[in-house]
Amino acid sequence: MKVVGFIPYWLKYHNIHSHEESGEMKKIGGRYIINYSIELMNNSKYIDETIVFSSSPDVLEYVDNDLQYSYWKRHEYLDSEDITIDEIISEFLKNTDADVIVLLHPNSPFLSAKSMDDCIEKVVSGEYDSSFTAYEFKKFAWYGGSALNYSLDKPTPKLSDVEPVYIEQASLYVFTREAFEKKNKRIGDNPYICSINHFEGHEINSHEDYDIAELMVNAGLYNGV
Repeated sequence: MKVVGFIPYWLKYHNIHSHEESGEMKKIGGRYIINYSIELMNNSKYIDETIVFSSSPDVLEYVDNDLQYSYWKRHEYLDSEDITIDEIISEFLKNTDADVIVLLHPNSPFLSAKSMDDCIEKVVSGEYDSSFTAYEFKKFAWYGGSALNYSLDKPTPKLSDVEPVYIEQASLYVFTREAFEKKNKRIGDNPYICSINHFEGHEINSHEDYDIAELMVNAGLYNGV
């Protein structure tokens, strides 16, 4: 069974990860952010190959020389705001014979190899057809104007008895080729949810997120993959 690591990279990441005035890429803990994602995949015991899938080879200027990966150039039309991640995955699958795809968006530098391998293992074993990282909340939740995980017609339960609500962390997804081709979605019919904490799942989607990540590194909250 072939397991391929897949990092889709957009030009917009450059704007998020750069100093506003100079335009130069920012670093976290002395490293450009994409290196955290490639290194994470390099440290997985399951991934056979890591691929950066981007329309711009400029991203290669920011990758450390000691990391193992391949760069695949994709069509620029896939950078459009109207393009979905499902369309990008479909295009990627045309060029690989992977049985299992490990999709990692390069905006969560603190994800651990343990969490990644947990997600991969659950899919490779055949127990699940897909997996993803998520935040677990044991809170009274509402959606669409109605209570979601408890009933207003019954006595209010203790928080410890409430069914948890899961929110996709939206950076790491693992799925089989078969599951994706069946539904054209990165989450199949039988997904495994890997709960992670907010430190591990910290996403960088703004300059403020960058500053918080740097503070986390300086505080010793991140000790590597």
